[in-house]
Amino acid sequence: MADTTQPTLTRATIALTERQRAVLRAVVENYVLTAVPVGSKHLLDQFAFGVSSATIRSTMAELEAQGLLTHPHTSAGRVPSDLGYRVYVESLMRESEMDRSESLMIRHQFSQVQLTTNEWLRLAASILAASTHSVAVVTPARARRARFAHLQLVHLPDGALLAVVVLADGNVVQRHLDPHALARVLEGGAVAQTDLDAVANELNVELANLSAPHVQRRLARLSPLAAVVAETVVTQLSEADEVTVEDVYTDGLINVAAQPEFADGLRLRPVLEVLQRTDFLEQLLPMISSREGVHVIIGRENPNDAMHEVSLVFAPYGAPDRALGLLGVLGPTRMAYPRAIPTVRYLATLMNELVYRQHPHHD
Repeated sequence: MADTTQPTLTRATIALTERQRAVLRAVVENYVLTAVPVGSKHLLDQFAFGVSSATIRSTMAELEAQGLLTHPHTSAGRVPSDLGYRVYVESLMRESEMDRSESLMIRHQFSQVQLTTNEWLRLAASILAASTHSVAVVTPARARRARFAHLQLVHLPDGALLAVVVLADGNVVQRHLDPHALARVLEGGAVAQTDLDAVANELNVELANLSAPHVQRRLARLSPLAAVVAETVVTQLSEADEVTVEDVYTDGLINVAAQPEFADGLRLRPVLEVLQRTDFLEQLLPMISSREGVHVIIGRENPNDAMHEVSLVFAPYGAPDRALGLLGVLGPTRMAYPRAIPTVRYLATLMNELVYRQHPHHD
C-alpha cells in the first residue's frame, strides 16, 4: 500500500532553517516521551546543538512566532502545537520501521485464528492497541453494494418457512417467508421441502454475486416460485446497502486513560462518547477512503469538536470496488507517530489480504 500520509488542513508551506528543524524535532520528540514542556536548558543538556542557550531560546521563540510551538502559562517550557505536529509528521519524522521478527509474529497470529471476519477484526484491534499503546478502532469491511452469496430455504416443523440469506461479506440474515404467497404460486398446493430445495438451487446459480438492482432485473427470468423468494433477497440486499458502519471493534481504552492529558477523566469522556457512535466513523470513511495510505488527523484538524484533544492515525483497507473498512489508532496529540504510522500501515496490508480472499473480483 502506498503511503500518502496527508493533512486534513491546508497550510502554507513553512520554510524552516536547519536549526529550526532540529529544534522542532527535538521539542516534539522530548514532549512525546515525557509529557513535560521542553525548555532550552533541557534541549542543550540532551542534544549537542553546539550553540548557546540564548540561541536555542531565540530559535524556540521563532518557532512559537510561526505557530509551531506554544507556551503554556504555567511553565517556562514549550510544547508543540497541532501545526507543529503536522510539520513534524510531514517532514521531520523518522519512522520506526517494524522489526521483521515483529511483523512475522503478527502474521503468525493472524494465521492461527479462525478465518472469520469477527476474529480477524478483534485480533487487529488487539495488536494495534498493544503495539502503539493507543486506542485501536477497526470497522468491518463493507461492500459498496451488498451482494448475494448463498441461500438456504427451510421448512420448519411448525409449518413456517425460513430463508437464510448469506451475503458476500459473510453477514447472515434470516427471514420468514409467507407460506400463503408461495402456496398461491403453486395454485394452492402445499410447499414441500423438495420445492424449497429446488428454488434455493436455482437462486444460488442465478443470483451468484449479484447486488439488489441486478437481482431485481433478474426476476423475470426466474421460475414463478423462485421469483417470489428472490423478492425477499432483494429486500435483504437493499437493507444491507443502507448500513455504512454497523459494528466497531475497539481495544486499549486504558492506554489513553492512563495518559497524563486525561488524568482527570473529564477531557476523555467526550472522546469516548464519540467512539460509541458509528456516525463518527461513517463521516470519516469517505474522507479517508478517497486515497490510499495512512491518514493522520491531528487535534483541531478534526471537524468534530470533541476530538480536538486527540489525534487519529487511520488507513482504509480492502478495495473500493469490493469492500472497504477502516482501521487505526487514537491517542493524545502527543502521540508516538513514528511508531503508530508504520503499524497501522502493516495491519491494513494484512486486512487487505482478508478482503481479497472473501471478495473475489466482480464486474
